[in-house]
Amino acid sequence: MPFNVPPPLRALASPHRAVLERVFGPIRPEPLPPGEGEKFLFLCFTNRCGSNHLAQLLASTGAFNEAGEFFNAETVLEHSAPRGLRSLTAYFATLTAILPHFGPLAMKTSPDQLAMLADAGVLDAIAPRATFLLLERADRLGQALSRVIATQTGRFFAHQTAAVPDAALVYSRAAIDAELERIALGNALFYAFFAANGVVPLHTTHEEVLKDPAPLLRRLETALGVAIPPPDPARITIERQAGPVNAAWRREYMSGK
Repeated sequence: MPFNVPPPLRALASPHRAVLERVFGPIRPEPLPPGEGEKFLFLCFTNRCGSNHLAQLLASTGAFNEAGEFFNAETVLEHSAPRGLRSLTAYFATLTAILPHFGPLAMKTSPDQLAMLADAGVLDAIAPRATFLLLERADRLGQALSRVIATQTGRFFAHQTAAVPDAALVYSRAAIDAELERIALGNALFYAFFAANGVVPLHTTHEEVLKDPAPLLRRLETALGVAIPPPDPARITIERQAGPVNAAWRREYMSGK
């Protein structure tokens, strides 16, 4: 049966779809070449849930490429234009060639991007070879604080330089509440999509991965049918960014301010 896009997800405005449809036209099902038994891992994420850390950790095992946001509109168009690709399906068909990898092809995806892939017929074509891993962050307040602070500083990775000093950051309970709502909605839409399609995803939290990634790697081995060596800490460059501002804003939020 074809993948379904549940009404709440169908109603979600997607900036990626809007841009791609302006260039490609409406996203519709198209035939997808069968491939050579390629397997796919979709890392389902919300912003600041720890997905970049997990992507690097998986890549450090040597069993995966580093999962990226390959379905962001700008990325799709960047690779499509020079290759004369005219649809999301055609772009997906080239990913195995564009992305160096030795095992399952790992990709990050947001809820609206899953809907695009369903509408393009991609998920129908690869369903037996696709595994979905939903990553959440148990500390949602920490996740929301991280997003609000990063948005103000422009510093989304530890190696980046902040555009403004900590002293210039502005605490806003409304902004934190709005981010908490976005996180809850994103995760709820993933669950709605999986339920609508009878998919039981693998699931983990950022905190579980930090504590011990081995149980997740064993579950991935079973799901994907591949051997996954232990991660190499030396290849993981993502650093924790939370600092005094996060702690101070948490205290302020918990005080009701």
